Order: sequence, then structure tokens, then C-alpha cells
Amino acid sequence: MIRYLAACLIVLFGSVDALASQVTIATWNLGWHMDMETVRQWIGECSKNYVEDPATGKFKASQEAGFKPGWDVDAFKIEGWDVSRLPVCNVYSAGGTVRVNLEAYRKRQEQIANFIARSIPADIIAFQEVSGEQSVREVLPNGGSDYDFCPVTGYKVQRLVIAWKKALGEKVSCTIEDALSLPTNPDDKRPRPGLALTLRIDGKLFRIMDVHLKSSCVSPFDGGNLEGSDKDCTILQQQIDPLERWVENAAADGARMVLLGDFNRNFWHELRDQRPARTDASGTSSPRSAGVLSRSLIEEVADGQPAAADLKILDEHCQISDAGQALCTQAEIRDLTPPETQLLASDNYLGCRNPVGLDHILVGPGIKSDGPAEHLSIGNLGGNKAGTPNGKDQVLAISDHCPMIARLNF
Repeated sequence: MIRYLAACLIVLFGSVDALASQVTIATWNLGWHMDMETVRQWIGECSKNYVEDPATGKFKASQEAGFKPGWDVDAFKIEGWDVSRLPVCNVYSAGGTVRVNLEAYRKRQEQIANFIARSIPADIIAFQEVSGEQSVREVLPNGGSDYDFCPVTGYKVQRLVIAWKKALGEKVSCTIEDALSLPTNPDDKRPRPGLALTLRIDGKLFRIMDVHLKSSCVSPFDGGNLEGSDKDCTILQQQIDPLERWVENAAADGARMVLLGDFNRNFWHELRDQRPARTDASGTSSPRSAGVLSRSLIEEVADGQPAAADLKILDEHCQISDAGQALCTQAEIRDLTPPETQLLASDNYLGCRNPVGLDHILVGPGIKSDGPAEHLSIGNLGGNKAGTPNGKDQVLAISDHCPMIARLNF
């Protein structure tokens, strides 16, 4: 019977290879997310007392008078603080830094796990801002036993991890894309690397690049001019060339390609910016001349050349009320006012502090989306509550981003 069905399919479609494969993929920035062992260390270090050295402006652990708890100190000013190991202390805020207790963090993990199990029916999830593979395992169903992992190791603590269901396909490669971290820059001007995973699904190569690009240069409509002299925009400008090189090389072997993650850039605003994409008004499909800067990241990396790497950004939809969706649509056209952003980020709408404009999904030739990419609401799980000292009433947001999910055919 199986052979008969296969023969019928070959007659209908020409070959078994011509049958479409289906993958549901999601991206989610989990906001400084850590595994529980790292959380214990983090709470311990942030709970220490620190005293400032007036000569250096640096803080040292001390029991002397005039100390400050680590929760109230800029961790980058603490002598010896290792951001490759621990996040800063002011991750959670509710009228000031929340002095996190272990029970509240454990509850946060349970809420993330329940949300993923209930609301993210994805075969592949690309995470940003996680401490490593273990932190992802702890929030996946059954402790991640049904998943394989492609993690970033080393670098700073805001890492990338891609998780996929073992039954989906065979791993061909997992590569940390160091070029995106701008390795020739000084340490304080090095952003995060990319993470590329190649799977073989139904005999076809499927390649994913997970990114978390430089922050604080979001939109040309709010002063985030990519070609400007702002230090964050300057770093993001530097990431364009290595990202474009990856895109152009990724499709050379015929693999289907997806580029997704937290781009920290509103691509919809770039596409609606009426200025030329480059400072010399040249076309984005040609190499940039020396000294020429880009105003549009998406128009550089998705310039249609070569044809095999012709990326398209998926339309985006918000799984909320009609009024909320209208706000999401407006956010693609213009910069929302602070009250509008606050409304979109509220519990009855998307629930996350960064509701839209940073996370995107782009697909290459041979991939079609079954509908738009969906911004999923996290509802009332996006807020913090300091609670009583060490009390059980403390609440931590599961993230300041909402997950995005898309159903792909290839």
C-alpha cells in the first residue's frame, strides 16, 4: 500500500522530492534569560555590598560603611565583573531595580515553559538573550528531551540558541558566525555573533541564521540614522557587510534559507524612508564604494542579488483585537507615540515592552509562508513586581519581547 501511494504521488508531482515540506519556526528574545545555576550565582553577586573607589570610580565588594548593594550599581563599574558569565544586576525594574529572589525566577521559568507548551507550536525556535543551551532546556517541554540544540558558546552572556525537534531532520552543521561580532573592533564595540544551523529535512537542505544585532539604532523615523555618527548606529552599519556576505554564501549550495531574530531595526520604516538607500544614491545590488554608507539594512541584505539569495520579509500580524492590529499596522508606517506604544505593550494587547519593530523573519527563494508571521501576545506575563523583600509576591516578566511565529512550506 505504501509503495502504491508513493507511486501515485510520483505520478501527481513528478517525484517524491517535489512534495512540499512544512516547518513552523519561531523567534523569541527572552531578555537576559539564564539557567537556574547561573541565576543562583547572579543573585549571589548582585546581593553583595560594594564600595566605590573615588580614585578610579570602580566599585569593589566590601562591608565598609557607605556601601551599595550590587542591585543598585552599574555592573560595568564593578571591578572584575565578567559579562561573559553574568548579566548586569538591573535586568528587572519596577519603580527601581527588582532585587530578584530565587523563587520568583523559578516561577518565571515555569511561566515561560507553560507559554511555550501552550502557545508556540513550533518545530524550530530561535532564541536570543539566553545564557546557553541549559537555559533553553529548562523551559522546553520535558526538559528539552525531544529537541536538539545549536548554541553559541563563549562571548558575552546574551547568547543565541536554536532548538529544533529531533524528529524534524538531521543536523548538517551548526556554526557561530563570528564575523557579525566585528572581531577587529575593541571589546566595548563588539556586538554579538550570528548563529547558523543547517538541517536536512526530507532530503532538502534548510538553513537558518539567528541574529541579535546592535541595539539602539532602531528607526530612521526616531533619529536612528544608520548613516549617522551615533556610536550604536556606527556599529550596526559595520554589521551590514558581514550579514550580506552570509546571505549571499548561504544559498550557494541550493539550501532553503531563513534569516530571523532580533534585528534591533525597524525594517518597515527603512522601506518607507523616501531617501535613497545609500548616501551616494547608488543601487544596493552593486558593491558600495569606499566611504559610502547605507541608510537601509534590509535593502542591502535583501537586494535580490544573487537570485538564489533573494530574501523577502514576511508580512507581520498581531494576534490581538482589531484595534490592536490597527496599531500594529500603524507601527509599520510611522513611529508610534509613547501612549500608543504603551497601549500596544499593555496586558490586553501584546503585553511586552518591545511589542513590534525589532523582530523579523525573512525567507529566501523556494519558501512560501502559510500566512503572515504572527506576533504572539504574552498578555499579563510581561510585567515586573518588586514585592516584599524576599517575598513570594515578587513577579518577573517572562520577556520584554513577544515571540513571533511563521508556518513555512518549501
